[in-house]
Amino acid sequence: MWASYLEQGGPLMIPVLAAWIVVLAGVIDRIIYAVGRGLRRPAIRVRAHASAGSLDRARDLADKERSRSRRGIGRIDSVSQLATSVGLFGTVVGIARGFVARGGSDDAAASLEGLAAGLSTALFTTIGGLVVFLFGQLALIVYREWLDACERGIDAVVGED
Repeated sequence: MWASYLEQGGPLMIPVLAAWIVVLAGVIDRIIYAVGRGLRRPAIRVRAHASAGSLDRARDLADKERSRSRRGIGRIDSVSQLATSVGLFGTVVGIARGFVARGGSDDAAASLEGLAAGLSTALFTTIGGLVVFLFGQLALIVYREWLDACERGIDAVVGED
């Protein structure tokens, strides 16, 4: 089934598939980070250092956790947006392919097949690019909301805005 979609989408489905793999890997990485953060509970460690009077150490731990929490989200954002561009480029290529095939043939059935193949490329690359984009952006929205909630807890302990 998936091979059929890739075939119908044409050669531009390969970069869309590559974008899907990068975005999915990034989302899985952030899920693993979130689970690990839940197990490590850095806010407790930050709070312990702040309570012991070591506010500088607490801030260092908070900064280190902030840095770890933001790792890879730029890549998810950029690649998911790039997938949309590749999908839209596939739309243009597919429509052009369809009309070139339609205009170059005297046989009505052959020209309709060429038009259908071009429109298939246009639709499948657009859908593929949009699926990657929407998945990546939705995952980022959820992740950033969760991260903001976590950060508010740490910021309250170390006294940052």
